Amino acid sequence: MSKRIYYLDNLRWMTVILVIVFHSAASYSTSVDFWPFHDVNTNSGLDIFLFLSDVFLMALMFYIAGYFAVPSIKQKNKRDFMVGKLKRLGIPWLIITVIVMPILDYIHYIVNGSKELGFLEFWSSGMKKIAEFHFGFIDMTTYNNITEVFYQRYVWFISLLLLFFGVFTFLYKEKSELSVDSRKQMLRKLLLTTVVMIVLFGIVRFTYPEFMDSGWFSLGNIFQFQLGKIFIYAACFLLGIFAFNGKWIESFGLGKPWIWLIACFCMFGINMLVLKNLTEPENPALIFKFLFIVLYPIWTLIFSGMFLSFAYRFWNTAGAFSKSMAKNSYNMYLVHYLVPYTFPLMIANLQIPALAKFTIVSMTAIVFSYLVSRLMTVLAHKLKERKVFK
Repeated sequence: MSKRIYYLDNLRWMTVILVIVFHSAASYSTSVDFWPFHDVNTNSGLDIFLFLSDVFLMALMFYIAGYFAVPSIKQKNKRDFMVGKLKRLGIPWLIITVIVMPILDYIHYIVNGSKELGFLEFWSSGMKKIAEFHFGFIDMTTYNNITEVFYQRYVWFISLLLLFFGVFTFLYKEKSELSVDSRKQMLRKLLLTTVVMIVLFGIVRFTYPEFMDSGWFSLGNIFQFQLGKIFIYAACFLLGIFAFNGKWIESFGLGKPWIWLIACFCMFGINMLVLKNLTEPENPALIFKFLFIVLYPIWTLIFSGMFLSFAYRFWNTAGAFSKSMAKNSYNMYLVHYLVPYTFPLMIANLQIPALAKFTIVSMTAIVFSYLVSRLMTVLAHKLKERKVFK
């Protein structure tokens, strides 16, 4: 695919920026119990931001990845496609999990007053924990200490995306020409995908240890994800593939943005009512559990559709700034975690409101990750030049 699809490029870098802001908010909210550092001051508005972002951010990223999977694999054979993904996704994942995260964890280990282990002992204990290849639920009450529980943190997205690409590559069959779906075919695929997603989401939710628990699950420590949401993410990835293969956007567009906005607003109100009746009573009524497993996945799709529709209608161009952000977005995702994981510790004693600290951390993380990404690009070019000249 030679022609850039600007609205998807723009959405991709926008979601990365929001992920950076999302992680920057964790130290100043009250809803992320397992985050390693919490400031003495918090802001309830950030709790709302985190909740809403969690509904659509990763779903959008998986949809975009699925959309571009087909044109990418068509330019290569299956082997080259998967080798490319292993290099682009697998190598950074390995470096971050084996080197970067143990260092960041050790910082918090020391700050929290634990001095029993030196870094090398701490690191080797963490590697032994990884090598246990744990299958099952993750104990999120102790995951901050890598010597007790191995949790991939933000790179779970990379490993899960790699798994999706692997399944996609295995099932992919080359076609000489892509057939355009009719409206009826599009609606049938959309409806079937949604129904299967809801059924699988519901089965998992009803078999959780706790119905409203996040349910982080580990497959041999290689893949880690929220067990219920994996079906939502898989559905979004699949819909991205369907949308490209069937030329849904070219044929039918993405609807009127204001209709998506109204639908999203209505779903927000309904879901808030359902969640209130699920979290406040000691024994919530069964009807609200059923409503949750039906409405929450649909809300995720509607929320994602709203952003896609607005971007398609109003943001389908790109200037120099947007092109640069799109080009650097992946590297920004890889390196950004350094700031929200450590910088809040450095400014903890500043006597300013939580919202101000959050803003400082967010802006620092965005600028830092962008500059590091640019530096990585320059270094990569220099290494390529040296190899060529040799």
